[in-house]
Amino acid sequence: MPPKLYSIPTSPTCGFVRLVAKELNVKICVKNLNFSRKEHLSRDYMQLNPFGKVPTLEDRGFVVHESTAIAYYLLRKYAPKSQLYPDCPRKRARIDQILATVASTIRPHFVEFSRKLFCDDRKPTDEEKASFNRTVVQGLVHLIEGPFAVGDSLTLADLCIVANLTIAFINGFVEIDNYTALEAYYDRVLEELPYLTEIFGEAIGVLLQRRSELLDLPVSPTSE
Repeated sequence: MPPKLYSIPTSPTCGFVRLVAKELNVKICVKNLNFSRKEHLSRDYMQLNPFGKVPTLEDRGFVVHESTAIAYYLLRKYAPKSQLYPDCPRKRARIDQILATVASTIRPHFVEFSRKLFCDDRKPTDEEKASFNRTVVQGLVHLIEGPFAVGDSLTLADLCIVANLTIAFINGFVEIDNYTALEAYYDRVLEELPYLTEIFGEAIGVLLQRRSELLDLPVSPTSE
């Protein structure tokens, strides 16, 4: 039985884990939870992850949550010599630094903005969009050192960054003209990941639908 990944389509962290599994040729079974029905707070799921978050991986009775921990678990169990995590202390330190920065510094801003997109019955304000570009998009720019995030080849760091960029670009509020180097980086990594659209296909549909809905909404719920 393949490992089971509890997920939601629009989560960059879940997308990151799926990219890692695909790149390592690890077959996983994806179980998408319905947050609107509070499936993530069900008794059964809370026994797997008491924080009620995704992603969570279940592999033959072993359960691990948090995307970085899951990625390292898959890597160490199924492909310990993978160049996604090269055997170089400095490169590994840089990869670890990027994953930690995304999780602790960038991701909270991403989550806050995403909640507003889906939970507030209004468009984001100009200030909110500017903050998203400054804290999330510009933050990701700072993590890229060259052709790839770390060195000259694809690593875990790129999979993490691209998962976040994919969702950020689709939501329609990235000032892409201001980030030509970032766009070039994204296109370069996509050449290494021909299956990315397959993994994020459902997320693309959901976010494009939400973008369409937002066009008819005011910036403020009280606006005329």
